[in-house]
This record gives sequence, structure tokens and C-alpha cells, in this order.
Amino acid sequence: MWSMDTIEWLDIELTSYCNIECKGCFRIISKQADKILNKHYITLDTIRERFVRDEFPSIKIINFCGSVDEPTTHPQFFDIIRHFADWGAHINIATNGSLRTTKWWSELAGILPTSHAVTWGIDGSDELSEVYRQGSNFAKVEQNFRAFIAAGGRSNWQFIVFEHNEHQLEAAKQRATDEGFKSFKTIISHRKDTKGGVKASKTESIDTAPEIPYVSCKYGNQKRIFINHMGNVIPCCHLNSKMMEYSVTGEVKDQFEQLLLDNNYIDTINLQNSSIQEAIHSPVWKGIQDSWDSDTPMPRCMQVCKQMKQDKFIKEEL
Repeated sequence: MWSMDTIEWLDIELTSYCNIECKGCFRIISKQADKILNKHYITLDTIRERFVRDEFPSIKIINFCGSVDEPTTHPQFFDIIRHFADWGAHINIATNGSLRTTKWWSELAGILPTSHAVTWGIDGSDELSEVYRQGSNFAKVEQNFRAFIAAGGRSNWQFIVFEHNEHQLEAAKQRATDEGFKSFKTIISHRKDTKGGVKASKTESIDTAPEIPYVSCKYGNQKRIFINHMGNVIPCCHLNSKMMEYSVTGEVKDQFEQLLLDNNYIDTINLQNSSIQEAIHSPVWKGIQDSWDSDTPMPRCMQVCKQMKQDKFIKEEL
């Protein structure tokens, strides 16, 4: 499913640092969070050694968006952006926007070509955004995105919809237009402990044959891979919390951790000892994919990427 020739999308989690505490985030709900987070980041030397343009002939998107990080905390962030700026791929930076100075954001706009973008996570048209993004500062976010846009930066507004903020959705859309954002995107949250995310209603259907669950990997279909802040190359962000916990506890809870244990993941999928090509062809990755066609697919894969297909009844004429 994955190969260096076909990879189109890189998700890179640069750091384990973040200045805010979103409800439902791993850094809030995990007992291991303080042992793992705010300790590591991928170095510039590793970026230069392991991310070589000629090795990604089909690359289209480089996305600085992790499951636990705020990418702008990286001390060498500008140099990392410069490394990827001439790849001919779209660079996206996902941020909560409440770090750095207006001068810093203006400088970033000068480094990023105008076709690239910063996606600002703002879940309200005013300070209501701070309800979910606890520890953020809407006034500072506002100053920063205005400085970035004024300096020629391309900005997208991302609004995570919850019951507590859905009434501000239209106001936020208008605000995005007025402030010069290029796009407005909504996300429906299914995280726990967020005052009840708004979920799409379900429709019922009646079939004459049973439906069979199977895994249709979202990241695989998008020709996309994930690299976490420890340098582990894994198929997707959804496996990252399990990856992080196992790195601390060493506890084997299902076949994913067993794969990591049996195949010494530090040697086989970590950028310290392996290239990205070696990682995606490793026994760890093969074991994940093989599980999809088995009676016991990876639980996390089935949880996130389960699809249903209809089994067919075959009637034989006697």
C-alpha cells in the first residue's frame, strides 16, 4: 500500500511540546503524559538527513500537525520550513496561534511561499475558543493572525464544532472572511470530555444480507504517513497514543504493541536507526497491514477505519 514512489502526504509531529491543554487530548487523559511530553523534538539534523526531496518523487503535501504538539514551539522551526520550502509540495502548519510574537509571525510569512498556508485552530468567534483550547489566549491569536496575514501569509480558519460553540459558527465564518482568511473548515469532534461534541445523525438502512466489517485505511488511501516527535515512522496519527505509551511502559496490550516488541521498533521504524523507506517496509508495518485481512485486525485500526461491506447470498438452482 505504501512505497517511497507513491507517498504524497507527510504528517510530521515536530515536537512533544504544547502551550495549551485541549480537553480530550492525550496530554490530559493519559497517566503517562508527564513522562513523555514536553521532552523531545525532531532535530534539524534529523530532518535534513532523513527527509531528502529526491526520495519522495510524488510528494504533494507536507503537514506540520501532530496529535500532541504545537509545531511553532520548535526552536529551529524557520530552518525546518526553509528545508522543505523548495520541495514543490504544499506546506501546511497547524497551530493554536497563541505562541510567538507578531514579529515572528510576520517573519514566517516571508519564509513561506504564498501558496503555502497556516491553519489556525480557532473554535469560536471570540474568547469562547478558549473553552476547548484551555490556556490559549484569543486576543494574542488575533494579533498573531493579523500580523501574518498583513505580511502576505495565507491563512485558513479551522473551527471544531461542539455544543457549547455551535451558535457562533456563522459569526466565525463571517469573521474569517472579514479578517482575510482564505478558507473556513469545520470539524465535528468525537473527543470525550468536551461538553458533548455535535455528532452527525445516523440513518438506518435495511439490508437483506449481513454487513461484514473491514479496515479501509484512511492514511493508506491518501498515500499518507505519520512521523511522531520521537522519530517513529507509523502509518497514521491514530496509532500515536499507543506508540507513546508503549515507549514508556513497555506493556503489551494488543498485537500492535506485540509487533513493536517482537521487531525492536527502535531499530526498525525509528529515524535514529532507520530510513523512512526501511520503516515502511519493516515487519511492524507489514504486521499492521496483514492484520486487516485476518480474524483479528488491529483494534485501533478497526475503531478508526472500519467500513462495512454487504455479504452476498448465493442461491443455487437445483
